[in-house]
Amino acid sequence: MLPLITLVLSHASIVLSNNIWTFSGTLGDDNLIEMDISDITLINADKGDAIFKLTGSCTGEHTHIQIKLFEVSTYETTIYKDMTCGSDKKVIKYSEPLVLQTLTKFRIQAYGKTGTEFNTTLSLEETDVALQSGVGTTEGKIEQNSMLVKSFTIKSEDIRSTSDWSYIEVSVESDINNKYLDPDKTGDMDPRLVARLMLTNNSANLDEFYINPGAALDGALRLSFSTFGMITLSNASNPIIQSGTWYIGIVLDCGSNLATREKKVKIDINVRKDYECEHKIVILFVASLLGIVIPIGARFIFTLKCIRYKDIKFKCWLITIRNWFWSGRKGLTYLTLFLGCILIVSAFQVVHGKYAEMHSSGDRDICYYNEKCYRPYGAYYDVSTNAIASNLPFMVHGVILVIYFSICEAYCRSNEHTHFDYSIPYSIALAFICEGFGSLLYHICPSQIIFQFDTLFMFVVSVLMIISIFDGYSIRESDIRNTVIAKHKSVRAPKVFTFFVGPVYFFNFIGNLIASKGLPVQLVVVFYILFAVWWMSILLWAAYKLDIWPDDFYPPNIPEELRSTLSFNSMDKPVTVKEFIFRYAATFKRIAFMLFCSFVVAGFLLAAFKKLAFSMFILGVLILGLIALTTIFFIPTICIHFRRTSHLRKTINIFNRTCNIPVCHLVLVGIVLYGAIGCGVVITSLVFFKVFSVTDKSLEPWRSREYNSPCFLNDFYDTHDFWHLFASFALMMMTMIVVQIGKPCRECYLKLAATRNKIHNEQETNNTVNKEDVKIPAKNVDVGAVLQLTDSADDLGAEDV
Repeated sequence: MLPLITLVLSHASIVLSNNIWTFSGTLGDDNLIEMDISDITLINADKGDAIFKLTGSCTGEHTHIQIKLFEVSTYETTIYKDMTCGSDKKVIKYSEPLVLQTLTKFRIQAYGKTGTEFNTTLSLEETDVALQSGVGTTEGKIEQNSMLVKSFTIKSEDIRSTSDWSYIEVSVESDINNKYLDPDKTGDMDPRLVARLMLTNNSANLDEFYINPGAALDGALRLSFSTFGMITLSNASNPIIQSGTWYIGIVLDCGSNLATREKKVKIDINVRKDYECEHKIVILFVASLLGIVIPIGARFIFTLKCIRYKDIKFKCWLITIRNWFWSGRKGLTYLTLFLGCILIVSAFQVVHGKYAEMHSSGDRDICYYNEKCYRPYGAYYDVSTNAIASNLPFMVHGVILVIYFSICEAYCRSNEHTHFDYSIPYSIALAFICEGFGSLLYHICPSQIIFQFDTLFMFVVSVLMIISIFDGYSIRESDIRNTVIAKHKSVRAPKVFTFFVGPVYFFNFIGNLIASKGLPVQLVVVFYILFAVWWMSILLWAAYKLDIWPDDFYPPNIPEELRSTLSFNSMDKPVTVKEFIFRYAATFKRIAFMLFCSFVVAGFLLAAFKKLAFSMFILGVLILGLIALTTIFFIPTICIHFRRTSHLRKTINIFNRTCNIPVCHLVLVGIVLYGAIGCGVVITSLVFFKVFSVTDKSLEPWRSREYNSPCFLNDFYDTHDFWHLFASFALMMMTMIVVQIGKPCRECYLKLAATRNKIHNEQETNNTVNKEDVKIPAKNVDVGAVLQLTDSADDLGAEDV
């Protein structure tokens, strides 16, 4: 008798609902179940791009089940997934995007051990985004453990006609202010829901992107976003723009929690072709040339005359150019240029390495761009061309200043001046050029750690301006020592770079490293101790240079036994302006210095507790000190200038009426107008920088993108580019004021030609001069004569050179 054999057949069911098929059942002894997938419904009846999504699970210990979806007519596998049973987590698998017809039929198979139960869901999602005139829009929803996939097709004529400069913007929005509400933004304390966006022309990257959204993929661009994100595909990106089908993938970030959450998004596609930017850069260059007006106007206001062509001998200008390389006191200039070359080369190596990492990996989170106004440079460089080109004003203005100061030096040579030194003005001009290059390098790949290269020569410009102000009230080797009663010598170039610029770069680098990468606590404590000690040393040095100590009440070269004649304790005589200044100037300086020290301490604490960017702390302190010193020392300069012209009058015609106006009034109007325009430019630049900021490198990349803003002008320049433009003009105007205070030529700015002979005669009469060198007045000198002598030198006489 034959044994009874019972054959257990597999049984399964399939349910269709709006392009969603539920395929479930139990495997029998045949270990195979297959069913047809039909009744596919497409929005586009003729053709549509779509993607299959398989979600499933199975029961049983240490068992596997293979799910396979294939096309019936070609037997080409669409989805294949080997699922491990017994796990509570559902398995998700996506197919490659398909071009479907309404009559296309598929078959799904399940293969595994007998008795294995399975439950799978197969859904079909259309991905095609139709482009009309290069513009397309679609909407979608992302859930945890899912991916939103869209695709669009680019034809050759869509991106090429007369030029190869084309780009495609793919942006995604999820804004609380419109219907694309982000459910994660229900409260200030509620953690944000972050997603990742990918753009690729290789459909195989979709599966890898879903498995690991943060991994580098060959031929794919990706970034993180919460409310906004944009990827720009260009002739220089990786991958480059080309015809064919492109795929967009969006998944929730792995760090996001709560699987019940979802995110609604809107995807916009914008194709731009025949894009050119050269003429827009030329317009910026022409606008930068307006800086020529600033030094010419400033010299006219401060000296009441412009340098005329006939006042300069061309031979003297050639000698000036030659002396840049063969002779002359240019130590500070050479050091500035040397520092610029070294730092720019070093910075380029670091920045280009960071950019190369971003370009090769496709991770747009590495560099902080304003994606809404990102204009790549054709097929050459995948960078923000507008952000780089906007640094052109710094370079143009630097060149203008170099030429202007060379003309001023040639003017001094032509008129046989002997007490001039333009080393500091040349250094400031070169620092302008280097700042343009430093900021250019920074904008190749903007980020927190790279920001130090943007501020490299902002530090140098500020320091050089401060040194220039001190130099105007110091003794130089070429000075006639008794023409100015000064206590301190000029700050020598090696000291500037050894004790200030070098330490600033060191502390700035370590501070940014702590803010971005973090260091061991022990090293951080040591760093801040050294930083505090250095700041104390700098403040003590500044107090010494500013004569903050109590013994600075009298001019240093006045003998002790004669100081009694300058006593202002007697109240039986009226107090003049000069006596008032002598009595209270030191007090005002001490109060201002104490306020400055308090700002330094407050900024130090904010930087230490990471409430303020380290570079911004150092730069803010330098700018604050520069503004304070300029104000303190420029007011006396204005007073002297005003007094020099008080006895002069000028006849002008106003509305056909002849008016005889004091020249000092015209000078006052010119200085006030210059100062008002300068303040307006400074305020405008700060508004563009702070109020209309387009990125924030101290935040996460996805949060920084929420500051992105569209182009502000000419579909090319954003508000940060205007910050560069106005900041360059503001610094140029500040430079002319600082140079006026610094007096690079004593005879031009102090008008010594009119008083030189008088000074020499006074010195010989009082036996105070050694023709080789003058140290201090003899003890039998008449104090009144010394003060009168000093007044003659500091008072700008009416006679020009």
